[in-house]
Amino acid sequence: MNRLRKRLDELHEELSQTESVDAESRKALVGVLDDIRELLERDDDGASEPRDSLSQRLTDTTHDFEESHPKLAEALGRVVDALANLGI
Repeated sequence: MNRLRKRLDELHEELSQTESVDAESRKALVGVLDDIRELLERDDDGASEPRDSLSQRLTDTTHDFEESHPKLAEALGRVVDALANLGI
């Protein structure tokens, strides 16, 4: 969990330094990050649907940023990897 939290902090830092992300994309990314933080804070009941949905949204967001914001996409990829390592 500490590794994931570190990756989330890195992603948040990268996002704060990226000015050229349009408002809609930034809102979508912040929403996904908020969902991840919420998942980490609550006791999970083992349901896979929210996790699957969250993972897919994060993967989709990563693809959206690959060409326009490679550093942001790289930070997102590290979060995806950390989630995968936790089985999320």
